[in-house]
Amino acid sequence: MSDEERVTTPFWVRVVADGRFREAVLEDPLRALASTPDIEVSSEQVRQLEELSAQERRALVTDVVRQTHVRGAVARFGTLGLDGRFGGPPDT
Repeated sequence: MSDEERVTTPFWVRVVADGRFREAVLEDPLRALASTPDIEVSSEQVRQLEELSAQERRALVTDVVRQTHVRGAVARFGTLGLDGRFGGPPDT
C-alpha cells in the first residue's frame, strides 16, 4: 500500500472512539503512539501530551471525550436545556 492509499485516523478521533487506546495514551502517550502506526498526530499534539502531568493529561482527555459526546448528542437530539435535558430551550 502506498502512502497515498494508507488510511490514517486523526489522533483525537481515535482517543474518543477507542477506550483501550485512550487508556494507553493516559498511561504513556509515546508508547501508545509508537504501537499504533495508523494514527495521524502532529508534533505539537505529542509535545502537549508529554508536557502535561498524568493528572493534567487525564483532565484534558476526559474533557475532549465529554465535549465530543455532548456535541454528538446535541446534533442528534437538539439543544440542552438549563436542566440538562435534551430538547429543551437552549442555555441563555
